[in-house]
Amino acid sequence: MAKMKRNIGDLVSGRIGNVVFYTRNGVNYVRAAPDRKKDSWSPQQLLHRQRFSKASYLWSQLKKTKVAPIWNLAAVKMNGYACFIKANMPAYALDGSIIDPKMIKISTGKLHLPMDLGASREAAGSSAITVSWKNDPNMKGKRLVDELMAVSATDGHYSALTSTGLLRSAQNGTFTLPVKPANSTHIYLFFASQDGLDYTESVCFEI
Repeated sequence: MAKMKRNIGDLVSGRIGNVVFYTRNGVNYVRAAPDRKKDSWSPQQLLHRQRFSKASYLWSQLKKTKVAPIWNLAAVKMNGYACFIKANMPAYALDGSIIDPKMIKISTGKLHLPMDLGASREAAGSSAITVSWKNDPNMKGKRLVDELMAVSATDGHYSALTSTGLLRSAQNGTFTLPVKPANSTHIYLFFASQDGLDYTESVCFEI
């Protein structure tokens, strides 16, 4: 096992050829890949790989949007990818199926969510989503300009990260669902600071 002197953990993670790049306790390492044949995996290990594969596929869908930088910012002792996988693995059963879409974490961060956050369609089949929440009376002015962000989803397909244009100070409002995916069944909401450096954890609503 060799320690890497240059920080490329955000650029490379996983196996490339016969070597594996990984991060542990904030330090990047490279080691020889284990010589393991596919038929040497136990049934339990194969199921675990399916679970991991699904979580990894979700990351591949979301990393093209601004979701990946959110996790890179939150990661402390691992890279953003590893942080995302760790947070989302519990949402998948061993066979790779999603246990509950509401267990998926689209974002994470140190900011606090407002109280009583809720979301629903204005009418059946409508693309307009009505949201509301309550602010802490002692909230600082800086937090009042945090913006509500959204990602919609259906059957394992996710929209691009969408800005709703709604600030914390509003405490309610309406925005339009992204065009794709069509017929969304769930929406993930979270707040982002004005400078894009701080976020809340996402919350999922069935719509």
